[in-house]
Amino acid sequence: MEIKLDLPADVFDAEFTQAAFAERVRELAILELVRARRLHEHEAQAMLGIGRWDLVERMKAVGITPTEEAFNEIRGELEKAIRTKRRS
Repeated sequence: MEIKLDLPADVFDAEFTQAAFAERVRELAILELVRARRLHEHEAQAMLGIGRWDLVERMKAVGITPTEEAFNEIRGELEKAIRTKRRS
């Protein structure tokens, strides 16, 4: 898929290039597809050409909870429920 944006050329310069901006927009689009559950994390990792921990950092930066953390939260809640049930 190709998306074209109509932006003024004068917003770009040597410090903020069109190429860098395009790459950042692509990254954000891929991360948004992960948030929308249209891509799996491993697919996003492959598309971005980055390691797992780089992906985790980027996901966290845009407010997406990585799978490992979601599972850890669920596990913690489940363990807490089990302990509470055993006490009663």
